Amino acid sequence: MFTNRKTLLAMSVASVFALSGCSSDDDKNEVVPDPVVPPVTEIVPPDTIVTEQPDKIFSVNVIDATNADALVGAMVTFMVDGEAATSLVDPNGEELSMVTVDDSGNFTFLPKEDATGEVTAQVTFDGYVGKSFVVDLDAQVDEGSNDIPLNFALVPADSEGLASATTEVELTDATTIDPIVAVASKDGAKSDVTIPAGTTLKDANGDAVAGGAVKLNVLAADSSVSGTGLIIPDGLNENSTTEVKESLGVTNITMTAGETKVKQFTPAINVSVTLPASSGVSEGDILNVSSHNEDTGMWKDEQFKATVGAANTDGTYPASFMTDHLTFFSMNQSVPVCSAGVTVKVVSGTLPARGLAVVMTSPDGSISSYIRSTTKQVLSGASTARFGISSDAVAKVRVYDNAGNTWYEQENQPICGDVEVTLNNTVETFDSAVTLNGVCAADNTVNPDLSGSIVTYAKDGKAASLAQGQGNSTFSLAGLEAGGTYKVRATIRGAKVDGGGQSQTFTFENVQSTDTLTGQVSIECEEREVTGTN
Repeated sequence: MFTNRKTLLAMSVASVFALSGCSSDDDKNEVVPDPVVPPVTEIVPPDTIVTEQPDKIFSVNVIDATNADALVGAMVTFMVDGEAATSLVDPNGEELSMVTVDDSGNFTFLPKEDATGEVTAQVTFDGYVGKSFVVDLDAQVDEGSNDIPLNFALVPADSEGLASATTEVELTDATTIDPIVAVASKDGAKSDVTIPAGTTLKDANGDAVAGGAVKLNVLAADSSVSGTGLIIPDGLNENSTTEVKESLGVTNITMTAGETKVKQFTPAINVSVTLPASSGVSEGDILNVSSHNEDTGMWKDEQFKATVGAANTDGTYPASFMTDHLTFFSMNQSVPVCSAGVTVKVVSGTLPARGLAVVMTSPDGSISSYIRSTTKQVLSGASTARFGISSDAVAKVRVYDNAGNTWYEQENQPICGDVEVTLNNTVETFDSAVTLNGVCAADNTVNPDLSGSIVTYAKDGKAASLAQGQGNSTFSLAGLEAGGTYKVRATIRGAKVDGGGQSQTFTFENVQSTDTLTGQVSIECEEREVTGTN
C-alpha cells in the first residue's frame, strides 16, 4: 500500500513540471500574432475620364485677318447683355467667361446643357484693332461632324485703309487747361477729335478723374476700302427688321487718365469723320449715329446726329457730331434688307474634306462662316437683317483654308442670294490620323481610353482645325500639306496629364502621307485596393 502512494506522488510532480514548463515558473502565456498581409492594389484610370465625344464643340481660332496667323496671347471675354457669360464651359465642364489664347492659337468650348441664344466675344490683341463677335449657341453642326468652327479675325492697326493718332498731355486735375486735339489721317482715312479747354474728364460712372498723364487715341477708317468693314463690331443691326444700317463712316476714340478710362465729358466735344466720295452723301445730309461700348459689347442708337459738311477738294465729305462720351462710333443710313438670305455655292473645284473658311467683307461690315458641302446657306432670309445685309449688298468674298491658302477671292461680288465660287488651290494635301497612346503615369502598362479627348491640329502657327474622333483614341487629320510642321493639342476630358493641366501638345515635323503619327499621353491615375481576392 505504501508503494502505491509513492508512485502516485511522483506522477503528480511530473505533471506539474509538464504544465509549468521545464525549469521555469514564468506564467505569461504570450500569443504570437498572425503575419500582416498588405492589401493588393492596382493602378486604374480615374472614374471621371470621358471616353465619348461631345455632340457639339465650338472650335475657336483667334487669327490675323490678313494671313490666318494665330494670335498667341490674345484675350477673349464672353458676355451676355453686358455681363460675364455663364452659359459656356471648357472641355472639362468648368464655367468659362475669359480665355487667354495659348501657343496653339486655338481654344474650344461647349455650351451648357440647354443653353441657347447668343454670347458676345470681345477680342483684343496688342497691335490689332479689337473687335466684338456674336456667337450663336443654337448653330447646328454639319452631318458627319461635331464642331462649329469660328474664326475671330483681327485687323492689324497699320493695315491699308486705317489711320491712327495719339496725343498725350499732363493734367493736374480733371479739367483741361488747353485744347486736346488728335487727328488720325492717312490716305482716305481721317478722323479729328477736339476736346476744348475747360472740359471736365469723367470715368464711366460720371466721376471726375484724378488727372495725371492723359492719353487720347483715335482710329480712322477709309470706308471705301472693303477690308475696313472687318473692324466693325458684330451686332450693329441686332434689332433691324425690314431695313438695315449701312455704315458710311466709323471712328474709334479712347482716352485714359493714368489707369482710368475717360468715358464722359462736360461739356460735349466735337468729332469729325471723313466719308468717301463713293458714300453718296451730299452737304447738309443728316446721318444716324450708333455707338459700341467695348466694356459691355453692346451697341446703342445715339440721340445726336451727324451732319455732312461741304465736299472736300478730293470729293470726300466731312461728317461731324457732338458727343459727351467716347467709344466706337458708326454713322449710318437706312437701306432695304436682303430677304433672300446668303447661300454659298461651289460651282467648280473640289472642296477639301475638312472644309474651308468663308469671309465676306464690305465697308459696312463682315460675315464669317465655313463650308463643308458644295451648297451652304450661310444666312437665312430671316437672319440677314441682324447681320446688316442689304438687298444690293456687295462684298469682297474670300474662301481660304486654315493654313492661310486662298481658294477663291473676288471683289465687289453681290451676296444677297446665291454667292457662286470657283475653288482653285495649287497646294497638294492628304488625309492622315493621329493616335493617342494613353498610359498611367504610375504604371505605363495601363492604357486609358482617350477617345473622348478634344484634339486640334494646326500647321506652322496658322489657324487650327478640330480632329474628328474615330474611336480607339484615334483622330482624323484632314487636309495636311506634305512636308509641313503640325502642332497637335490633345485636351484630356475628365483627367489630368502627368505634372498637371488638361492638355498635352505634340509637334510633328516634315509630315508625309506615309507617316504614322502617335503621341503618348501620360495621365494621373488612381491606386485602388483590389477586393474579393482569396
